[in-house]
Amino acid sequence: MDQTLDEVNKHCGEHVQAYASCVDSHGETWKTDCLGLRKALTECSDKNVTLMKMVRLSCQPVIDRYQEFLGKNSQTPHVCIDALRDLYECTESVGQMMDKMNSLQRKHGELAPGMVGNKEV
Repeated sequence: MDQTLDEVNKHCGEHVQAYASCVDSHGETWKTDCLGLRKALTECSDKNVTLMKMVRLSCQPVIDRYQEFLGKNSQTPHVCIDALRDLYECTESVGQMMDKMNSLQRKHGELAPGMVGNKEV
């Protein structure tokens, strides 16, 4: 997952910074005030980081569950640990799937577009 985050920062660093700054400066209203920046970051990462797009497609229900837990438990986020663990396991399984896919494709001389292992190039 660290490699994926590095790739998001590499390709979408300005979006990451803008979104983080917005969240930091908008306290309790960040969810609505920063929605446009969040969407821009999502579009950038989906466009430029194949693994991120695959995670979003494969893990969306798990992502939604985790976000719902956080929304309902913003004062006690530690109660969301099981949902966070599920999200971690989902993202890791997608990364492993991409690794296997690219390994098979290497045997046949081609990789998924823009990928080396589970790392975007």
